[in-house]
Amino acid sequence: MFEGIRNMAGMASLMRDLPRMQEQMEEVKASMSALRVEAVSAGGAVRVVASGDLTIVDLVINDGNVSDLGSMVRETVNTALAMAREEMQRRLAEAAGEMGLPVPPGGMQLPGGF
Repeated sequence: MFEGIRNMAGMASLMRDLPRMQEQMEEVKASMSALRVEAVSAGGAVRVVASGDLTIVDLVINDGNVSDLGSMVRETVNTALAMAREEMQRRLAEAAGEMGLPVPPGGMQLPGGF
């Protein structure tokens, strides 16, 4: 019986904090669009900068003897996007922790299936 009352009190507290939580999540979302991560191919022939909203903001291909440019670009882009995704997950988990929300064991799942 008391467990149910405690759960209801916890839910009421969560609902009171909802505006603050929404504001904090908006701040995290805004910070993600400013996030920049950089990935460079092993030989340095390709450099990719991705943003936190998973868009490519810069792509530099250095001239030289590049035999398999397509695969280098693909791998470097995928590395940059993975770095951005990991940082976004870290920031979301941190924000959730600051709000007292439990973080699932597998980490935070990003909206849109990212």
